[in-house]
Amino acid sequence: MVHHDLYQDNVVIVPRWLTALLKGRFDEHCEEQGHNRKHKNLFCLECRACICKDCDDHANHRLLKIFTHGTGRNQSCAVVKLDNTNELLDCSHIQPRVHNGAQVLFIKQRPQTSYGGNNCERDGCDATLEHHNSFCSIDCKVNHIMSVPSNYRNAKWLLNRVNLP
Repeated sequence: MVHHDLYQDNVVIVPRWLTALLKGRFDEHCEEQGHNRKHKNLFCLECRACICKDCDDHANHRLLKIFTHGTGRNQSCAVVKLDNTNELLDCSHIQPRVHNGAQVLFIKQRPQTSYGGNNCERDGCDATLEHHNSFCSIDCKVNHIMSVPSNYRNAKWLLNRVNLP
């Protein structure tokens, strides 16, 4: 898996905040003093850290809200709202889902579903998708594009559209 900063012509193609988001563990409890019962449900884009709502050090930072989306069989996956994420990178061709009335995207490769359709284009991912989508998650899209050096020229969508570290 490609989860490190990748440079092409001295430009970061996979920004550090995206690398950290893809590595993030949102299923854990916050380890900050007094927060041990709170789930990490925010991602600080500036600090590149998974945090809970009570972490005060990030009050003036840009935060991305993380939701837990049930996928059946007692499994849940971290998702982000499509509207918020599309401000940061091009989310086209990633299969959206509906969570509490909002369109969301899986951050990491999602569990296999049983309905028909085409398969995720990432090697090793067997998720089925609706016919007009190519990827089941942000992670699958990033890894698919970065898996072939000739795809780098098509990776401009990964460049952060906002000024983030």
